[in-house]
Amino acid sequence: MTTADAAPAKALFIYYKVDPAHAQAFENAVRQMQTALRQSHENLTARLWVRAEAKASAQTWMETYEHPDGVSVLLATLIELAAQDLPAGQIGDRHAEMFSNID
Repeated sequence: MTTADAAPAKALFIYYKVDPAHAQAFENAVRQMQTALRQSHENLTARLWVRAEAKASAQTWMETYEHPDGVSVLLATLIELAAQDLPAGQIGDRHAEMFSNID
């Protein structure tokens, strides 16, 4: 299979609302989770974003995950399992979406 024939790499995007009162503690927990995921999955890129237009009542956060081979269903499942250890009751529902590059 040539590079031109390869399936597009997939990246995982997960977004949710965070109460600003819990933002610092939750950020620390997410960053620890992402560090552990990067250590256990070589070449995984994990980032944490916050919507620039944050409202006083809630912030929209996004975790992104990319890998040179794409984010497999198995890896996406492992990411969601790791997220179960995040502090409960501090965020809204997590919404996960998979995107493919079109390069």
